[in-house]
Amino acid sequence: MKGTIILRPLEYTIEAIGEKWHQGDKLKGSLKVKNQSAEKIELPLLKVTLYEGHYKKIKAKDAKGWTVVSQNILAETLTLNPSEEKDYSFEFKLAENCSVTDKTGSLYLGFNDKSEIIPTGNIELVVEPKILIQQILQIIENFLRFKVKEIKSGKGMLEVKLNPPASREMSSVDGLVLNISEIEKNLVFKYFFNLRGLDLASATIQVEKKTKEIEQTFTSKQYMIYGDSINQDFIIESVQSVLNIVKTKTL
Repeated sequence: MKGTIILRPLEYTIEAIGEKWHQGDKLKGSLKVKNQSAEKIELPLLKVTLYEGHYKKIKAKDAKGWTVVSQNILAETLTLNPSEEKDYSFEFKLAENCSVTDKTGSLYLGFNDKSEIIPTGNIELVVEPKILIQQILQIIENFLRFKVKEIKSGKGMLEVKLNPPASREMSSVDGLVLNISEIEKNLVFKYFFNLRGLDLASATIQVEKKTKEIEQTFTSKQYMIYGDSINQDFIIESVQSVLNIVKTKTL
C-alpha cells in the first residue's frame, strides 16, 4: 500500500508493506523524500505516526479526527541537496486490541515534517480482527447459528453485533452484542443480551424487555489445542453454556 504526495519542491512517498493487517501484526514500511528543486532544503524534523482516524472528522478537517497511537522519529533535522532523495524505513507493532477498520474509522499511517497534529500526508490502512477472533465468530455462525451483523472497535475490545437464529428456544433474544478480545493469551467474552418475555406478575399480561450481561475469561490452555489450533469444541461448549442461561431464564 503506497501513497505519493507532492508538496513542491518536495515529493513524499509513504509505503506500508502489505494490503491488510490483523490486530497484533507487525507493520513495516518506508518513507522516501525527494528534493525536486535546484536548491538545498532543510526540514526541522521528519516523523511517521500511526493514528486512529475518524472518517467524519477527517473529512471536516477537524484535528480531533486524528488520535496518535504511536510515533517514530525518522530524523530530528533533515537536509536535502538539489535532486537528492532519502529513504527511511520504520516498523510498528499493532496492539492485540487495536482498532479495526469499520464504518466510523480506521488506522492510518501519516507523516509530518513539522510539529503539527494533522499529518502532512497519510494513507489509510485496512485492519481486520485477529485471525483467532475471526475463527471464533465463524464457529458461532456455523454451529450456533448466530449471524454476525456488524463488527466495530470498542474500548479495548471488539464489539460484535449478532442476530439470533429464528428458533423457539432463542425466541426471547432480541439481540446480542458480544465484546471480545484476546490479549497475552487470555480470551475474554462479554455478552450483552436484549431479552423479551411475558410479565406474568402484572395484572394484564404484557411483554417485558430486559438486559442480561455475562462475562467469561479463558486461558490459552483452555481455548487452544495442538499448538496454535483453536479448540472448536471448547468454544462451542462455552458459548452454549451462556445461551442455556438465556434460554431457561424466566423474565
